[in-house]
Amino acid sequence: MTAATQPLAGIKVVEFSTMITASLATMMFAQQGADVIKVEPPGIGDPMRWLGSQKAGISGLFHNCNQAKRSITLDLKAAEDLAHARQLCLQADVVIHNYRPGVMDRLGLGSEALREEKPELIYCTITGFGHEGPLSDRPAYDHVMQAMAGFMTLQGHPEGFAYVKTLICDKITAYTAAQAITAALFARERTGRGQHIDLSMLESCIAFLWPDGGMHLTLHGEDVAHGAPFADYYQLPLRTTDGAIAYAAMTDAHWDAIFDIVGRADLKTEEKYKGMANRSIHMAELAAIIASEKPEMTSAEMVATLARQDVPAAACLSLADLPANQQVLAMGIFEQTDHPLLGPVQHVTPPARFGGSKLAPAGPSPALGEHNAEILAELAAHPQP
Repeated sequence: MTAATQPLAGIKVVEFSTMITASLATMMFAQQGADVIKVEPPGIGDPMRWLGSQKAGISGLFHNCNQAKRSITLDLKAAEDLAHARQLCLQADVVIHNYRPGVMDRLGLGSEALREEKPELIYCTITGFGHEGPLSDRPAYDHVMQAMAGFMTLQGHPEGFAYVKTLICDKITAYTAAQAITAALFARERTGRGQHIDLSMLESCIAFLWPDGGMHLTLHGEDVAHGAPFADYYQLPLRTTDGAIAYAAMTDAHWDAIFDIVGRADLKTEEKYKGMANRSIHMAELAAIIASEKPEMTSAEMVATLARQDVPAAACLSLADLPANQQVLAMGIFEQTDHPLLGPVQHVTPPARFGGSKLAPAGPSPALGEHNAEILAELAAHPQP
């Protein structure tokens, strides 16, 4: 698929942000053909550039969230740079930021001011806790949001509290923003009008967690027959001689196969484990019983045995295992490219296929201010009336 036929070719996005939420959202647009201009402060730029493994002022994390973008450094406290930022916004289809409430308004770059001049503009603001309430002016980071949105209680249940060891709240918010902006672009095609999009990390994460995490809190009334929430299905994996496997037993036949493979055929006759309704009520204890067994089989042997009974199962892989995995290789999930500053890099291809084809390889992540001259020249060539 060429850049010209990518679904968002011709769309211009201007991003004012630090860290993950807005950066990952706009990278999805860049991968799909949009021209994304990342506005960074002079000096260190987006702090994400300096987190973790890095080379030439670009970390692996920054690269993974900023491929195919252009970078311009602007000091928004300087009048000339602020004027450039405003011009960029008024030439864009989408403006997105994750600054605290009020910051962009004070700079004259708020949604109302820009959309009054350009009604077709789509303006997305991402906050931690929204614009109302006692926490609305507080900073929000993934660790804090995992606690506030219920992830840590869910992960640590029943013993205590535990993090999901990835930036899950940041990434959930990024995907929420990308979907909302895409919907707004679709609406604009119909109406010709842009709109303001306001979303918070807290709302995004609770909405993400609730369908299964809150399934036992959804129905109210004394006549509700409560079963186990899906959290109870996520007990310890089934240990093998060389690691562990995960399994998803959903039918009676699946459970019979699991009982056989762990040498607990006696569980088939236990009334409380017969049928989905009974198992649902006692799922936590049943999963714990299964996890306590350790059949003398390798992970590959166990997965193959369960596959013959059509039980969904997979070996527990590390991230380092993934690029060489046969299924991952067959799907072409990873690609290696040469970055002009970083040299060889390995990254994940965009997961959505359009017209049955993978998107063209994304461009490199930018050096800080790499495109200053290029973008300023474009602004000079198209001055605001």
